[in-house]
Amino acid sequence: MLINIWRWLHQPKVWRFVCFASSIVGLICYALSSSFNHLLGNWTWWKLLLYIIFSFLISLSTLFGKTWEYSYSRCLEAHTAFSVLLITSVYSFFLDKDLKQKADAYSLLSCVAFAIMSLGLSRLSQLGFEVDLLYFFCGLLTVQLMKIKLWLVTVGGAFSYSLILLRSNLDLQPRSGYHGLQNQDHVVVDIGSHSQPQGISNSVTQVDSTRTIMASSQPHPVIDMVWPSRGTRHSASVLISPQEGGSGGGPPGNIYGTEECFMGYIEALKKENRRVIRAISMHVDKYLKASVLSKKQISVPELHGDDNMVVDSLSSGMIGKLRESVQKMVSDGFVKECLHVYSDWRREFLKESLWELGLQDQELNREDINKSEKIERLIKAMKITARILFPNEKRLFIRVFSGSIRNGEFHFRELCTELVTGLLNSSLALATWSHFMRNTLQELIQDFLSFTSGRNIVVPLIRRRLCIYEALEDVSLIPGGGIHPITHAVMYYIYSINRNREISKLSQDLKEGKIPSSVHMARVRILLESKSKYGNKLTLMYYIKSLNQSRESKFGQGLEDEMLSPVYLNRMTELLESCLVANSKNFKNPSLGHVFIMNNRRFIEVETKLHGLGPFFGDDWLHKNTTKIQENRELYLRSSWNKIVDLLKVDINQLETSVVAEVMKDNLYWFNELFDEACNIQSAWSVSDEELREQIIESIENMLLPAYGSFLGTFEEFTGKHAYKYIKYGMFEVQDRLSKLFLLRE
Repeated sequence: MLINIWRWLHQPKVWRFVCFASSIVGLICYALSSSFNHLLGNWTWWKLLLYIIFSFLISLSTLFGKTWEYSYSRCLEAHTAFSVLLITSVYSFFLDKDLKQKADAYSLLSCVAFAIMSLGLSRLSQLGFEVDLLYFFCGLLTVQLMKIKLWLVTVGGAFSYSLILLRSNLDLQPRSGYHGLQNQDHVVVDIGSHSQPQGISNSVTQVDSTRTIMASSQPHPVIDMVWPSRGTRHSASVLISPQEGGSGGGPPGNIYGTEECFMGYIEALKKENRRVIRAISMHVDKYLKASVLSKKQISVPELHGDDNMVVDSLSSGMIGKLRESVQKMVSDGFVKECLHVYSDWRREFLKESLWELGLQDQELNREDINKSEKIERLIKAMKITARILFPNEKRLFIRVFSGSIRNGEFHFRELCTELVTGLLNSSLALATWSHFMRNTLQELIQDFLSFTSGRNIVVPLIRRRLCIYEALEDVSLIPGGGIHPITHAVMYYIYSINRNREISKLSQDLKEGKIPSSVHMARVRILLESKSKYGNKLTLMYYIKSLNQSRESKFGQGLEDEMLSPVYLNRMTELLESCLVANSKNFKNPSLGHVFIMNNRRFIEVETKLHGLGPFFGDDWLHKNTTKIQENRELYLRSSWNKIVDLLKVDINQLETSVVAEVMKDNLYWFNELFDEACNIQSAWSVSDEELREQIIESIENMLLPAYGSFLGTFEEFTGKHAYKYIKYGMFEVQDRLSKLFLLRE
């Protein structure tokens, strides 16, 4: 319980709330007190207005106490301290001169509230007046209590003592020889495991988290730490004066140890994060304000790269000291610990940068990510990360670690991988990619690849999806509505990975002695010789090339597993479906578009059954695929043959006998014309699967032949022996023409 309270008292948000609440209570109580009435007289409207404005500014300023830490300057500190000293002195003069009677309850409450507010400010800001203000209100409270009853000095003293003692304990003043330095910052850093060997004592209370930093907002860290993989605690006070923090000085490493010095420099540089982020924000301000997706935006400001912003914004002296400390850390065997702490610091900076720029959205999901404003933020985040943040991080990493560690490029990529993965995962979550999104990813994907480790799976996923779009854009309309190359690619890609899995299982069985060598070779030969009906035509598909490349690395198997995960397969099939639908709409003849869809969906169905790929798609999807084939067959019949069949429907009951014969002659003429045209055109179309072709022709016959036979019978009744002068096709001739549809072969 005490540990939780102690941790709670170290939270800046808690003190910010305490300051705000106590300032409101203090200002209200003071306005109602007798002290205010004696000093300023009775209330008037202008006094009330001024007091409300003054109170609003005071209360609001307490909410930004923590921000003052990042606006720290000696000029501001001096002027603020002088202003507070002057105001309190003048107030004390008039209070002693005019106020003779005893203080009322409101006066006492206001002093208590202002004292607590001052304590909170001392936990949040660095301007130097906060402690003096605390002493002033504690003293004022004690004097007012003494005017009521002399013995109440004990109450005032106890209250003042408790606040001062609380502040002292929270600050954890170091017991070192530096007694002359005040306003020190105290940072407790606990990194790694809390376990430690016997005989080594704890100098701070253990906490539950594996890495806890408790700090007051002062510029001088005091470090107490446990290093990962070491299990030992190093207790020391590392003192960095403001002058050292700003000009490159640092803790005396020979006195307090290499590890403590390193952490001291890291903590000192952390305090400069806000200033660095402001510099980046100013650099990208015009780009951030532009609407990259709006058609009204005539031109988007160019995002100029500058990889020196971070290094130039940080203290060059401090970077130099950090570099020296890193060299000592490496020589002492703390390579992993050094990289761990540095990477945590820089990851925190990267996330904070995107957050401050308004580009970090933790709630991106499938429901709302398609909103244009979120897509725009994602595009901006990717560009700023790839063009600004990562190049700057690389420059800083080289400055700090160059010459100290091997494989520096690998460690730097490990640092960036997490952020890259998050951004690209958000891109993958999009159902479809606009042309602008594809261009952005195509432009940045090589940059992201250079900033990520080999274990990152997301970059290959992005490249594969880009390849699908590229194939659809580059390939012209398929003659005769045949099978699209991208359908070949996706199916052969899945088939290849499935085949390789089967071969791996056979190899494992051979290794474990479950099958003899002869059986292994025979089954492997069957798998290698068994290929897609159209597999030999896949000549320039990126999938096969990338798969072979990935198989050469130790991460190849993991890549295959990831690419065959249900989530990825669902996205890939959804994307394939949407691409096929979009491509079908490019055909001038809608009927050919429906034939195109039937061809491609039937190809997926046949290949799935042929190679046992059903488990990868699932029964639901395969059933849906069959239904889509049937739906497109119905749409094809309507768009291509409904008009022809309608010519064979004549309601003779609504016409005079003399007119019926002429109407039927006219309809038969147009039937012959349209039937000829349809057969001539569709004989040059392609239906690759013979079973599907037979099903389509059978559907046409079932739709056309009964209506045509009925029409001819009625026509002969009204025209008699002259009927055959107008009949061009008999029933068998119509069947013969229909049997010659879809003759084009791929």
